[in-house]
Amino acid sequence: TLAAGGTTSLKVSFSPTSAGSYSGTASIVSSAVNSPTTIALSGTGATATSGSALLCGQSNDKAVHLPPNYDTFTPPPAGQSYVDPVFGCTVVRVTDGSREQLSDGSHPGLMNSYSTVSPLNASDTLLFVLASDGTWSVRGTNGSVVVPNSNMPNFSGHPVWDASNGNVFYYAVNNNLFSGTINGSSVGGSVQHTFSEYSAITSMDMADLSEDGDHIALVGQNSNGTMDVFVWSISQKAKTSVYRTVCTGSVAGSGQPGCLHKLQLTANNLLSIQFNNDGTGNEQGVRLWNGSTLVHLQNNTGHYDTGNDLNGNPVFVSLNNSYTLSGVSNPCPSGWGLDVAQLTNLSSAVCLLDNVPYWHISYRGGASQPWIALSFFDSRTPGPEFFTNDSNYRTISTSNWQLYEDEIVAAKVDGSGVYRLAHARSRSMESYWAQPHAAISRDGKYIIFSSDMAHPNGCPANMHVANDCSDIYMIKIR
Repeated sequence: TLAAGGTTSLKVSFSPTSAGSYSGTASIVSSAVNSPTTIALSGTGATATSGSALLCGQSNDKAVHLPPNYDTFTPPPAGQSYVDPVFGCTVVRVTDGSREQLSDGSHPGLMNSYSTVSPLNASDTLLFVLASDGTWSVRGTNGSVVVPNSNMPNFSGHPVWDASNGNVFYYAVNNNLFSGTINGSSVGGSVQHTFSEYSAITSMDMADLSEDGDHIALVGQNSNGTMDVFVWSISQKAKTSVYRTVCTGSVAGSGQPGCLHKLQLTANNLLSIQFNNDGTGNEQGVRLWNGSTLVHLQNNTGHYDTGNDLNGNPVFVSLNNSYTLSGVSNPCPSGWGLDVAQLTNLSSAVCLLDNVPYWHISYRGGASQPWIALSFFDSRTPGPEFFTNDSNYRTISTSNWQLYEDEIVAAKVDGSGVYRLAHARSRSMESYWAQPHAAISRDGKYIIFSSDMAHPNGCPANMHVANDCSDIYMIKIR
């Protein structure tokens, strides 16, 4: 609702399917005397070439590339950048936790949380930062503290950004869903809905706001200990899907209650649920709740994300083969690569990237944003992904460094393009949060990742968690 003389903004996305000139209109129906108001639109669709699809990076040559000066490389101070010496992307260092101090006098490791949750806001100007003591803050992309952790609301699970307003995010407190609006260095909270049917709700780990910006995945506590996993429409103020668990758990203050491990929304706003344990049972592995049935996506648990393909079909991006679900084959030559499978037909899949180490994955796109962010790491003991002062460390060499190891990669959802962007240079075996956890922004312009590259010889003294000295880095790719 606009007062007389008021203004608002509209965001129009243009997603041409072929080259050529296009025209269109935006029509606004209102109670004004000149309704409807029509705005003329035009645009030109151009065919992208492989060299211009991304701003930086090296097309996939399938060669093993060692990061030079691996034991001595030091990134610049927070707010400054360097150019990756192998793949050519400019990497901005956003934070330096070793120069910050928590309330107990220790230094925080700083992370961007999980890959499947976008840390950047809708305007690509602010990002959520998670510290190793479990507190959150909001930072500028130059590392400046906008909202300190002392001014952040106490929420259950994690916050998610609004899809259009860069100053707004959503979070759960008790049995309320709040919207928070950033005003200077503080956050003003407003209750969006009270779920009186539950004693508590949580915004569970891994679940980002939906691609359409109108749905959020939540978990509610029932009186008998079971949990409702549900999708809430922000505009309709209604549940659009509900799954009631058989297992019991405590929702209050938890990002992973009971048998639940991860929760993600598909591109068509259905619930994909990852349970704690592998297995063929209903509440095991990865399941899709279609409103009436738990459909088996995988009988194993692992890293995955969801989105649309270039034709607008919901897809499930992971490692899918007969090991993860009986009867499903993998289209990659090795039979063990990452693939993009149709959510309604897992047997219909294309190979995304083959012969990969362990990975984290981030996707929230379709035809207008077709890029998937991947970050790779390994778990060999001993091996090169330890600090040099660790007895398990082995000097990096061509004999112990794998294809794609420790890299940040962007891959097109149809498998037609792969760009190797930078080495994360993180000693991932020292801390879970040292795994790069690359996350792509909603508009596909930026990739955020975490790394302890500033301390290759071991964390400084007095870190809040001894071996956790990660910081946040950012690459602009579009």
